[in-house]
Amino acid sequence: MRQKTNRIGIVMPLAHQQGGAEALFLHLLRQYSKRYTLQCVFLQEGPLVEQVRGWGYETFVIPATRLTDPLNYLSTVLALRRWIRREKPDAVFCWMLKAHLYVGVAAILSGTRTLWFQHGISGGGKIDRIGTRLPADRILCCSAASQAAQDLLPPGRPTSICYPGVSFPSERPLPAKESRTQLNLSPGARIVGMVARLERWKGAHIFVEAAQIVSASLPGTYFFIVGGEHPRDPAYAEQIRQMAADSGLGEHFILAGQRPAAEVPLWQASADIIVHPVTGEEPFGMAVAEAMGMGRVVVASDEGGPREIIQDGVNGFLVPRGDKDALAVLLIRLLQNPDEIKRVEANAFERGRSFSIPVFVDRVDELLAATIAG
Repeated sequence: MRQKTNRIGIVMPLAHQQGGAEALFLHLLRQYSKRYTLQCVFLQEGPLVEQVRGWGYETFVIPATRLTDPLNYLSTVLALRRWIRREKPDAVFCWMLKAHLYVGVAAILSGTRTLWFQHGISGGGKIDRIGTRLPADRILCCSAASQAAQDLLPPGRPTSICYPGVSFPSERPLPAKESRTQLNLSPGARIVGMVARLERWKGAHIFVEAAQIVSASLPGTYFFIVGGEHPRDPAYAEQIRQMAADSGLGEHFILAGQRPAAEVPLWQASADIIVHPVTGEEPFGMAVAEAMGMGRVVVASDEGGPREIIQDGVNGFLVPRGDKDALAVLLIRLLQNPDEIKRVEANAFERGRSFSIPVFVDRVDELLAATIAG
């Protein structure tokens, strides 16, 4: 192992796992053993703090509440400045824009290099504009779509694409027959699945509507959604439950709910096709890369990150965003042509595995080096 000569402070605003950004943070720390020594700062207490400490990382908590509370904001900024001056990191890496809103000011006062990770596609809102105006030596963007949106915000800051990495439970795809047996699914049925939170922009309603069209042409096809309701949109989860109940598909449409992380790959492997019919801006699409890395054929909306992951007709398929009819027509064609599915599966596996955690960690290492070098 190379000698670790530089210290990087990584600031995480959240201490509870809510989505992909938090999972990616844990993946980085779990596998990071490169040239830098990482030190972690959380802006709130929570289970991730003890988890990271348990992995041997030096970890601090500097509490922050609302950005709109001037006294709290100033207190947090000053505490971060004291931490920077005491620990003297070579750079401070903000895992999210919210962290940079505090660290950016503290770094100005301390003269420290900073960088932050843009996990989304900026809509040019107030917080994005303020965060971009704070000095940053580099902004890591999760896709070219994310980078293009970020580059529209003034003033211009150096940006670099850093595709997220995803983890896989085995070196080879799990056998579909074995996965179906463990999940009590019909071994010989046609199955189409979706793995996503029940959040409106993820497009579960498009999937339910497309499933009805597919079922009319191919009776007996099964459909499932793995994912629980999002705390910010519980009404949408109820809408999907009602749509499924009213669809006439009965037991052929399975709402599996939130499942343990270890079980999700079984659902992915059990499907002939995985869909990702988002209606909003998908920054990257970790669920797309995960399913492809499991050797599954993915049909996704032709926008944002999925357009960068999938080469249409080669390692997956793209359909117009929000078009239930186009989605249904393509699903029917694929389900009627299993040879086409098998042809694409091998390419999907190779492409999905290219977004591995080690590749992601190496890219972070490379960008940290470039930032420190100036």
